[in-house]
This record gives sequence, structure tokens and C-alpha cells, in this order.
Amino acid sequence: MLIRSATSSLFAQAWRAFWSLRKRRAAGLWADILIAAGLAVLAWAALCLLGMAGVVTVTVPDASFLRRLLLGMLLLFLAIAWSMLAVARLLEALLPEPMLARLSPVRDWRAAALVSLILLAGLMLGNLLGSALLALAYPGSELFASSALRRQLRVLQFLPFLAIVAALFWRGRLQRQKMQAQAAEAQLRLLQAQIEPHFLFNTLANIESLLDADPPRARAMLEAFSDHLRAGMGQLRVDETTLGAELEMAANYLRLLQIRMGERLRFSVEAGPDARAALLPPLLLQPLVENAIRHGLEPKVAGGEVRIVAAVENGRLCVQVRDDGMGAEAPPAAKGAGSALDNIRARLRHRYGERASLRLMHGAGTDATIELPYKPKP
Repeated sequence: MLIRSATSSLFAQAWRAFWSLRKRRAAGLWADILIAAGLAVLAWAALCLLGMAGVVTVTVPDASFLRRLLLGMLLLFLAIAWSMLAVARLLEALLPEPMLARLSPVRDWRAAALVSLILLAGLMLGNLLGSALLALAYPGSELFASSALRRQLRVLQFLPFLAIVAALFWRGRLQRQKMQAQAAEAQLRLLQAQIEPHFLFNTLANIESLLDADPPRARAMLEAFSDHLRAGMGQLRVDETTLGAELEMAANYLRLLQIRMGERLRFSVEAGPDARAALLPPLLLQPLVENAIRHGLEPKVAGGEVRIVAAVENGRLCVQVRDDGMGAEAPPAAKGAGSALDNIRARLRHRYGERASLRLMHGAGTDATIELPYKPKP
């Protein structure tokens, strides 16, 4: 049962990764070859059904002719599918990671046109190789006697139709991606609107209580609160920001809580200039920092430390939010914490597909890690 579950999970990952361009894959090349073969068989079966329905008509003199035709078409479909796979995987090996990140997932018409040209190149190569294989498999057969050049010209005749189909497909896909991204962003803003009033009133109450007892501390808290609000408002107005801006907002938030929690809270931020220049969706980091405080350090009497570490390696940005709080001993997350994490995962999936991830590890503390393709600010 465990072996079956692991195999099913591996194939599910291979299926999702099959439709994207990426350097690293969970499954080996064998999984991609099997998936491409399966798609070729499905296309071949669909063509056979169209022939049985009378949509595609072919004169069949005898059963032997029909058998050779079906086997030849299957061989041609397999050659095309594997050639398209080979062209895509060759580009993965040759192109740098940032360019692959712009091509997959497709987010604009330029990327759609380039991906369509890549698929067309694979189609033409597969048609050429398939024609050569058919000539070897059926020497002297009148059925497959046409030259490779003539077969290529036949494919080119369908280019206007293929272009229209591709344009309609990409148009629908890009519109759907845009709507999904807008829905995710709207959900984020709704979630922030639910969280901010509670945080706002608590902070103002703390400032008010300190005005008479400790005016310098109240002033410092008010300044940190103003910096946090200013940074947060700026992040809500943009569709893309830098990690440096996200780190500044997180540091303002932690400084504010440090005034309130005193020695119970320590924090550090480690990120080089290349990591700080990375572009990413806004407000990815803030919910992770808030969870580290709310569920990790605040319930712990002794408090603890929050560490934010960011680095760029092999064309990928890795951002970790670590705390040495309650960890695995923390009570079940309150409503809103799970929603925030689900929202982050949804936004990463809509923008980067399977090329980005959010992972949580619980032990003596909690380690939340975001990985996504590295794209520096111009």
C-alpha cells in the first residue's frame, strides 16, 4: 500500500511538472517519456474514434491496409510526442533559470508565442523523424511512400488552423490566470483587513498605557508603529515588490513587538544585496512572521528569537522564517493562521506554478521556508 501510494504521488508530481519548464524534477526522464507516450496514444485513439464516427474518411481496401495504417499513425504520434519532449528538455538544459522562470508558467503573450514556437519545432522534428521511421518500417509501401518534405509541407498547411487554436487556448489560459491572481490578491486584502484592526487596537491600547508610565517607550512604540503602517500601506498598493521592502516591513513589525514584549523577543535579519533585490509578490513574508510571534513566542513564557534568513542559490531565492518558540508543542492554529498559509500557497501557485513552494517544519521551534525562482530588480 505504501509503495502504491508513493508511486501515485511521484506520478502526480511528474504530471504537474510535465507541463512546466524547470531544471530540477521530482521524477526521472522515464516518467516524462511515459506521460508523452500516454498523450500520444490518447491523440491516436481520438483520431481512430473520429474515423469510426465518419468525421475523418480513409479508403480501406483490406484489413491488412487498415492494420498498417493504424500502426503507422501510432508510430508517427509517438515520434511527434517524444520529439516535442526532447526539444523542451533540451531548452531546459540550455536556458538559464531566470529565463525559464519567465517562460513557465506562461504569463504574457510573448512567452505564449515562444512556447508555441518550441512546440511547433518539436512537432516538425517529430513529423520528420516519424516519416523516416515509417519508411524504414514499411519499405516500398504505397501508404507511406510520400517523402519527408511532402509530409512537412502537409503539416505547414495546417499552420493557420494551429495558430488560431493556440491563440484561443492561450487567451483563455491567460485570462483564467489573471482572474485567479486577482481572486488570490482580493483574498489577501480581505485577510489583512480582518487581522489589522485587532493588531491596530492592541497597539494603540499599549501606547496609551505607556504614555503616563513610560513616555520614551510610548514614543518609540508610536514611531515603530508609524513605520510599520507606512510600509504596509505601500505593499498593499503594488503587484510586485522586492524582498528588501518585505524585510524592512517585517523588521518594523518585530521592532514594534520588541518594545511591547521586551526581553522576551529577539530577532535578526540575514540577507545579502542579491537576495534583497529579488522581486516577489507583496506581503508573502509578513504572515509568516506574525505566525512565528502569535503561535511560537507569545505562548512561551521565556519568549525566544525570530530569525529571517534569505539567500540566492542556483537561480532560486530561499527565504526562511525560524523561531525557537513552542514548535510542535504549540496549540492548534487559530482560525486565520491556516488561511494565511493557504493564501500564500495559492498566490505562489498562481504566479509560479510548481516552481515555488512553502514548507513548514515543526520541532523545537518552527521553520517556514519559501522557495521561488530568483528574479532580480532591474
